[in-house]
Amino acid sequence: MSHLVRVALTGALLLQAASPRLPATPADVGAWDAAIVRRAAALIPAATQWDRTSTGDCPAKAASMSLRCALQQAADEAAPNQPTISDCRFHPTSTGWEGSCGPLFEEASIFSVARAAAVTTGVWRKGATPREVWAGTMSNAAAPVMYEARQLVGALTTKKYNAQLVDYNNDPDRSFADLQKFFQLLAERVAANAAADLAKLNDDVEIEIHDGGSGVIRTYQGWFPVTGFSVNATAMQFQFDGKHEVPPNALDKEILEHASTVIASDAVWNRADDRKCPRGATKWSIYCAVERAMIEVTGGFNHRRPAGQLVRHIVDERSANRNYSHRMMDYNNDPRTSIADVRSLFTEAIARIK
Repeated sequence: MSHLVRVALTGALLLQAASPRLPATPADVGAWDAAIVRRAAALIPAATQWDRTSTGDCPAKAASMSLRCALQQAADEAAPNQPTISDCRFHPTSTGWEGSCGPLFEEASIFSVARAAAVTTGVWRKGATPREVWAGTMSNAAAPVMYEARQLVGALTTKKYNAQLVDYNNDPDRSFADLQKFFQLLAERVAANAAADLAKLNDDVEIEIHDGGSGVIRTYQGWFPVTGFSVNATAMQFQFDGKHEVPPNALDKEILEHASTVIASDAVWNRADDRKCPRGATKWSIYCAVERAMIEVTGGFNHRRPAGQLVRHIVDERSANRNYSHRMMDYNNDPRTSIADVRSLFTEAIARIK
């Protein structure tokens, strides 16, 4: 067996031994994240395998690896593939419920929710009032690794880096011994701080349940169908299909019809979108027209509502190979986009909702 194979197997075994299962609560995260850091250290076992000229990109099967790429690969390895149907199991706490849905969106997500009086991000369907609503946050259990790594760079040096992990990695003053020490200190930091870090590194989530235990979960990745919801004094559980978003409905169609009237002409089209939508605006971007329409039609806004997701999907089709960072914003601001394109974008989205 080659030295490299032994190192890879040893790293994998270290990770498995330290954390045999995905973390289900914030209290579980510190040990799990420390195992990720130890796995990252094992990915750079010698100075000859340390990429000292990192660009921040992490090519597959590279002969050498940077600090940031080792941490990213170790975190990616730690979360297994997401199943077709996610099984969510929460337990009660002093403030609500917390738990996990297993591997989700290439992450190990930790949820913290409590009963809410109503949804705050807009009505889902006409004439359908949820039986119960739960709201709170979802966090990526691996997020503290990168967060603490950047904090550690700031603690170890007074140098001002543009990209902390990349520039610290490439700094000619850093030795391989420094890199090994960095991993050791980072493992200690995440073990101590990861649970608290999750409170700062999260996204909002809402779960609405209708009669029969079905409903929808609204996440930062989209809205997904929920089934089999049940809750008693000691357990909450449900399933959801995290690979197929809820399709847009009649209310989403109404949103897009309204959005199409917001940008009625070139005179009221904002060609310099920054995804900030002040109430007193006199010009509107594609993104802000959709946001305004959601609020006025449904009473609330959610970034991943099906109406907006449909618009993004069509933008993707129209802008293949343009490498947009924010699809609606970049398509809106692209000098190749005309007012006719904006009008046809909404027309096409409306026509796709049956």
